[in-house]
Amino acid sequence: MKNLIRKNKNIKNNSTSLGIKKYILIGVCGILAISSIFMTLETATSSVEVASLMTKENDLSSQKRDLEDTLVKSLSVNSLQQESSGLGFEKPTVLVYADESQPVAKLP
Repeated sequence: MKNLIRKNKNIKNNSTSLGIKKYILIGVCGILAISSIFMTLETATSSVEVASLMTKENDLSSQKRDLEDTLVKSLSVNSLQQESSGLGFEKPTVLVYADESQPVAKLP
């Protein structure tokens, strides 16, 4: 009879420990599932940010090319000549060369 009681207690203890292990396993699986969902959401969010930054980079690159083209056109010799003639500057027709400097007055 004592052996049956001991076996019965062992069975109850084993079933109780199996139940606790089962709940712990379910809890760990739940935590892993939730963390997997959060990681997926984080990855999706960061990929949207990367796509946005790539679009912005393309826009800035095209603006840079446009500004460089405008700079090259504005610094070209032909455009500078046209702008200078519009402002009143013209090529000189008569060139005057200066001689060496001569003293103007002597000190006493």
